[in-house]
Amino acid sequence: MTPYTLDAYRSILRTAIASGYAFAPFTGLPEAPAKRIHLRHDVDYSIEIAVEMAEVNASLGVRATFFVLIRSQIYNLLSGRSLAAALRILDLGQWIGLHVPTSADAAATDAALSAYIRRDWEFLQGELTALSPVFAWHNATGDVLDRFATTPEVAGLVNAYSAPFFQVTPYYSDTNMRHTGEAFASFVGPDGPPVLQLAFHPLNWVVGGADMNEIFAATWARVIREREHDFATNRVYSSIFPEGMPVELLGEFSERWLTAGRGR
Repeated sequence: MTPYTLDAYRSILRTAIASGYAFAPFTGLPEAPAKRIHLRHDVDYSIEIAVEMAEVNASLGVRATFFVLIRSQIYNLLSGRSLAAALRILDLGQWIGLHVPTSADAAATDAALSAYIRRDWEFLQGELTALSPVFAWHNATGDVLDRFATTPEVAGLVNAYSAPFFQVTPYYSDTNMRHTGEAFASFVGPDGPPVLQLAFHPLNWVVGGADMNEIFAATWARVIREREHDFATNRVYSSIFPEGMPVELLGEFSERWLTAGRGR
């Protein structure tokens, strides 16, 4: 299998363009082209990596919806640096929607979950006024997917996992590299379906690798480096590493993580 890389991603997009596909948002469907791809990027680990994906899209005239988390343990979307990155994604002509993690409390009733989604979306819209009225579940259970599968809108927001996008329309995701790059190219080739949804995670293609162990190992180094920006505001820390942790140190961590991961 060819490793996931940005070049492989570009090749998939070029194939789709050559096949006559347009790239459409999840909203405004009456005006959507008949032959279209609803391209989405779930920003699970790094908003800065997502910017690199957006730059590739923009360079090819492609538009996608980036689903961002405001309840992440890994990145703080409301920090000044992250908000600037999100605005950069919008400036590149992309759309941004809400990525919604579920929990036992929030998912107790449909009404409670709907209120939870709406509250988070309105809160984020206060920071990103161009936020699109669409959401996608993050690590949703089968129960939640099934419960809302026939609900095109939840709390006034388009549900990217509802039947029109997830069942009636073919749906292909790169989660855990379940499809090869070659397979994705065939999905968007001349004989591909007229409408489909593609879910690509930025880390898989921007960081890249031949398997998820490689991708996660390299992603750790990126995530640590991004978190280091706040450490650098500490006078003592910045005196120890005025230019940040040495590249070799992060590389060694990634290599040791990779070795440990392959031993599992």
